[in-house]
Amino acid sequence: MHCTNCSEHISDLAEICPKCGVRPYVTKNFCHSCGSSVNSNQAMCISCGTQLKEIKKTQTVDSTNPAIMGLLSFLLVGLGQMLMGQVSKGIVMLIVSIVLAFLTFGLSSLITTPISIIDAVLIAKKKQQGTQVGEWEFF
Repeated sequence: MHCTNCSEHISDLAEICPKCGVRPYVTKNFCHSCGSSVNSNQAMCISCGTQLKEIKKTQTVDSTNPAIMGLLSFLLVGLGQMLMGQVSKGIVMLIVSIVLAFLTFGLSSLITTPISIIDAVLIAKKKQQGTQVGEWEFF
């Protein structure tokens, strides 16, 4: 990915450009895909064909609501993570929670459930802010 302010090549997960300090996609001076100069009104990069303007997606209000994701993770450990796209992580959290519950006669749920809730709420907040979240990223 390229910085849309200075055209410097940066990581796809970067929250700010290390060269100019501007958040990606805030300015539209350069294409984020190829780094070529673009006009702020362009919808598509002429050089590489990448779409520059974001298409408005019809998204339900509850899809990244932190309170809802926390409640779902309270009801079933890992469910909030699964619904936010971290499916593998959510399934592993659920399986580990079930195994630990059997081994500790349910006492481990006093630890695994709050961890799942806190993680779901914090990941949902990151997603609401537009931050990219990795498949296995915690908190």
